[in-house]
Amino acid sequence: MLQTLSLYFSYPFVRYAFIVGILISLCSSLLGVTLVLKRFSFIGDGLSHVAFGAIAIASVLNLTNNMLLVLPITIIAAILLLRTGQNAKIKGDAAIAMISVSSLAIGYLLMNIFSKSSNLTGDVCSTLFGSTSILTLTPLHVWLCVILSILVIAAFIIFYNKIFAVTFDETFAQAIGTHASIFNLVIAIIIAIIIVLAMNLVGSLLISALVIFPALSAMRIFKSFKSVTICSAIISVVCSALGLLISVVGGTPVGSTIVGIDLSCFLIFSLIGFLMTKRKPSFLPVSLILISLLLIGCSKNSAITKAQEEQTIPLLANSVIPTKESVIQMPDIPSMDEIKAMHTDYIPSGIVDNDLSNMNANMIFAEIFNLVLMPDEFIGRTFRMKGNFAVYVNETSGNKYFSIIIPDATQCCQQGIDIICLGDMKYPEDFPKIGSEIMVTGQFNSITTDEGLSFNYLVMSEEDFIPLH
Repeated sequence: MLQTLSLYFSYPFVRYAFIVGILISLCSSLLGVTLVLKRFSFIGDGLSHVAFGAIAIASVLNLTNNMLLVLPITIIAAILLLRTGQNAKIKGDAAIAMISVSSLAIGYLLMNIFSKSSNLTGDVCSTLFGSTSILTLTPLHVWLCVILSILVIAAFIIFYNKIFAVTFDETFAQAIGTHASIFNLVIAIIIAIIIVLAMNLVGSLLISALVIFPALSAMRIFKSFKSVTICSAIISVVCSALGLLISVVGGTPVGSTIVGIDLSCFLIFSLIGFLMTKRKPSFLPVSLILISLLLIGCSKNSAITKAQEEQTIPLLANSVIPTKESVIQMPDIPSMDEIKAMHTDYIPSGIVDNDLSNMNANMIFAEIFNLVLMPDEFIGRTFRMKGNFAVYVNETSGNKYFSIIIPDATQCCQQGIDIICLGDMKYPEDFPKIGSEIMVTGQFNSITTDEGLSFNYLVMSEEDFIPLH
């Protein structure tokens, strides 16, 4: 186990995930107590759906940095909800519900009508449930998260007394001279920043759990605002770190794993609170039912994991496996024969720099994503990986290309890389059936097209292309 953890933490994207995950969980827990006490627990849900709609608009506009659009729209929505929720004709809970469903529907509609992505289902799934977004962060994303997190924490500490006053009695706070509307504005901006940051961690559908579970857990034991806030922060950081650790090692979906840990923590704190007070709380029957369901779910997951380990195709056991050639539109790139001619002097080094064959799907997907995103950092390195054999045809030139396709842990997104097999192998007689599992070992290379696009691939000998079935 320790050797596996040491290997995984040698990858920069794992370290980035833990840095960002811990910062996001810390920030979300600070405002969670305020939102619960102000009866705005579901504002995270509503704002996350607003952010989803903004992401859809950004994708339609082909913005390279969607944060420039998503963050302002989410902040505006948060301000409108918190400042007008008590005085408007449409009250807070109804306003949140209305904005939530309409933003989600409009966002998905826009993505269906205007999106040019070849994997729309995967894009939507990743946005809603987090998928492996947290494992595909770039240094720019990490620094942006660090800066915004520092601003959020600093604002909370500086305005702590004012936020406390506005949280418990806004009318009294106004009577003693506190500008409640200004601090509601501060709270709204902080919440919006947290929501946008947290979408990478748990996805838009699970953000509310990240915000409210730590606060509710702390309230089972502690009663003062400061104690609840501190305990909530500790719970949130520990649960997120543990969830990320389980997800990285076990290959489970990141967002769902973190929320599951948060739920378990809430049940434990509820039990502790019950034992401390020796009173029978109204939520005890519900807690017992949830504990039973959790234990049943854990036992089923263990059985499924064991069965998958015994299957011959564990990586794609429950995902969409390619079964025929795909025709896609792509820029003019050299044919496979032309690429082979570039590597006539290729000699396998016999040394594997990155062995992904024994890693879980989360880790493999994230590494492939980084290969595609930052190819220059990996050129010349030798990779070994398992996946499914796929063939696609360039609609423009009619040339065929081979690739290895790998799904992520949520089984709804796929990522792959092209493979160039040197030698005299002929398609289709010398190649496995499309969709079959293969293991390949090859040197990573990249060429740039006339349009400035990168075509990334692994070049290998016949002996290093191994059909597993």
